[in-house]
Amino acid sequence: MKEEPNNNKLVKSKILFLIAILFVYFILFEFILPYNKILPKPSMLLESFISIWIDYSLVETMAITTTTIYFTLAVSYIVIFLFSSYLLKIFFEYSEVIEKLKIFRYFPAFFFAILFSYWFANSIAAEILFAFLSSCLLMISAFLTSAKTCNRTYVDVAMNLGLKKTDIYRQVIFKNIQPKFISEFSRIHYYLWILVMIYEFINEINGFGGVYRTALNYNDFTGLFSIAIVISLLIFLGSVVINFINEKIVFWEA
Repeated sequence: MKEEPNNNKLVKSKILFLIAILFVYFILFEFILPYNKILPKPSMLLESFISIWIDYSLVETMAITTTTIYFTLAVSYIVIFLFSSYLLKIFFEYSEVIEKLKIFRYFPAFFFAILFSYWFANSIAAEILFAFLSSCLLMISAFLTSAKTCNRTYVDVAMNLGLKKTDIYRQVIFKNIQPKFISEFSRIHYYLWILVMIYEFINEINGFGGVYRTALNYNDFTGLFSIAIVISLLIFLGSVVINFINEKIVFWEA
């Protein structure tokens, strides 16, 4: 009963802090420092926010990036769900394999984006494949990390009842770690946005990454901030929807 008032206070404090930041920004950069290379004037930012939709074909841009991200997120989750028992078997029975594969985590994601660019150039299909593989790897990492939190009591009870290992992996362990795994989706969602935009930036694909590159080439200082606001709103709305869906799918505690 005490959590709801605390959450309301937290939300109100965030809103008040945002209003204070916006007020300082408006006064400082509209009147005191109207011409600078730090932040654009609020009035110019408003004009740019309206014009970028036409100048950069932002509707088409949004369609390319958001479709790539949310389609691959959905497909990746289905893949993890279907192969969850095999992943858990590898994790619990062949842990040395997991340890050996960890060497690849030191390779920067930028390298793989460059590699895909070398192989496929500016192909939309390659972007979807890159996003799918990135999403799968992020989810597998979160899934196996969540497996460490498995409650051994449930496993012991299931073994005493004579359940098969495959049934234990899918019906017991997977259900037990699912709340923890699902809670990582917002983070995965955020990182996938970054990776996809990096890929688009490198390959000049007409997604948000490609638009960023165009704005940078034309020295569109104000446009860079306007595009960032649009992207931030989309990421925020995406996170809200993901959290809402997660609450409907996983309503139990581990």
